[in-house]
Amino acid sequence: MGAGKGPEPQALGGTAIKPVGWDRTGWEAFRYMIWNPDTGEVLTRTPLSWAKITVFYCIYYSCLAAFWIACLNIFFLTLPENKAGPKWQKGDGLIGNNPGVGLRPKNTNERIDSQMFKLVSSTADDEDGGDGECDKNACYAVRMRKFLEAYDKPAMEGYQAFNPTAELGPCGTFPYGFTGSEVQPCIVVKFNKIWDWIPTPIAAEDFDLEENKDWPAGLKAHWDNQVNKDNIWVHCEGRNAADKEALDITYFPDNRGISTKYFPYIGEFGSENKYHSPLVAIKVDPTNAKGQLMHIECRAYFKGVKHVTKTKEGLVQFEVIVTDPLVN
Repeated sequence: MGAGKGPEPQALGGTAIKPVGWDRTGWEAFRYMIWNPDTGEVLTRTPLSWAKITVFYCIYYSCLAAFWIACLNIFFLTLPENKAGPKWQKGDGLIGNNPGVGLRPKNTNERIDSQMFKLVSSTADDEDGGDGECDKNACYAVRMRKFLEAYDKPAMEGYQAFNPTAELGPCGTFPYGFTGSEVQPCIVVKFNKIWDWIPTPIAAEDFDLEENKDWPAGLKAHWDNQVNKDNIWVHCEGRNAADKEALDITYFPDNRGISTKYFPYIGEFGSENKYHSPLVAIKVDPTNAKGQLMHIECRAYFKGVKHVTKTKEGLVQFEVIVTDPLVN
């Protein structure tokens, strides 16, 4: 007998199975997408699949809306009741009753974190400061002018107006001592705003308190000589012995005081006019310290003040150096 044929060898690998309707095109494919009579699908889903996905998204967006409403209600609970301003004010807030102290003019945007005033001892009176974004003496003057432009508008109703020209003398008029043959820069000290805060002036007994034992003797002597004591007082001095010896400053106004009539601050709503932050300026004479980096600290004094160097509460620290133009 002859040998019989064996089974045909099977092809190795998988064989792809093409789905029904894979070759549909044009209008036929579109009709089957809208309605597939073979599977009952409408827009590629069966009615049961459409029902399931509709129920899922109804539950999903209902939960999302409930979460949003809950967050909105929590936010409303933080708003003040029947009063303007923030809910947590003065002693109830993080800032408390101890405002920070600020300086003007600020440094350039590039050196916004620096508190150093780096100047040359003499310049041309007509030196161009441009937009103020440079390190020349005239640029400091331009930045100061921009800050004081807010005082050209009348104070908002309910606030006392502050007139820099009248109150700050030469430190209230351009170029504020930053340019000219004798550079004696004016640096403005201001308070950060605390809502509804009214400072209480210090009294004689405050100088005898144990917590105030580090108050400078010069402040007490100055306070004793003042007729109007209804002020917050600003006192500036060098931080180190060499700074104290070299530093020569003049205050404007000369009483070093910020009247309590400028307080409290209760917002600036519904008006182009603004709150006029009261200011004290110091004019630094570098004659005895040319080329020396002077470390200066200005502190505010009112009843209950706390001076914390680490957090800069109640004080501000900065540096001034005035050098010869050839050295600079």
